[in-house]
Amino acid sequence: MRKTYLLGILILALAVSACGYQFRGKQNNLPSDVRSIAVPVFKNNTNEVRIENIFTDAVIFQFTRSQMVRVVSEGQADAVLTGTVTKVDIVDVALTSGQTSAQRRVTITVAAKLIRVRDGNALWMDNNLWQNRTYAVGSSPSVTDANKRTAITELAQQLAQTLHDRVFENF
Repeated sequence: MRKTYLLGILILALAVSACGYQFRGKQNNLPSDVRSIAVPVFKNNTNEVRIENIFTDAVIFQFTRSQMVRVVSEGQADAVLTGTVTKVDIVDVALTSGQTSAQRRVTITVAAKLIRVRDGNALWMDNNLWQNRTYAVGSSPSVTDANKRTAITELAQQLAQTLHDRVFENF
């Protein structure tokens, strides 16, 4: 009985490894000469104050955490990842009985590209990375603003993960 159980686990492990399954974000399709990147502060083409810093910090954190390349200054980098927050849309998605907003959805769009320093070639580019998140409208403007900031921070983390995965997997 125990041998059958162990044999079943071994067969399952072999089947899973043979089908090419890999964990998200662990595949590196970048050229072998790109071992370090720089991430300058994103540009902000929106009216949302300091959103570029939130996104830059999230992207740097994601690339540092994965340890697939070193994050360094521009002068030391093999490639530079530039980004622009191109759009922030906020729409009401739920209304109260008094026809005031109860929930809003923020959608953020980012453009990014990875350029190899030595020859200036674009290694990866996506001009339409976007995510959205719903947040509650609070009882005061300061509560609503805090909820919006939390939603934006969560979106930055999600978009940083997506950007990271797409850079390395070349989707």
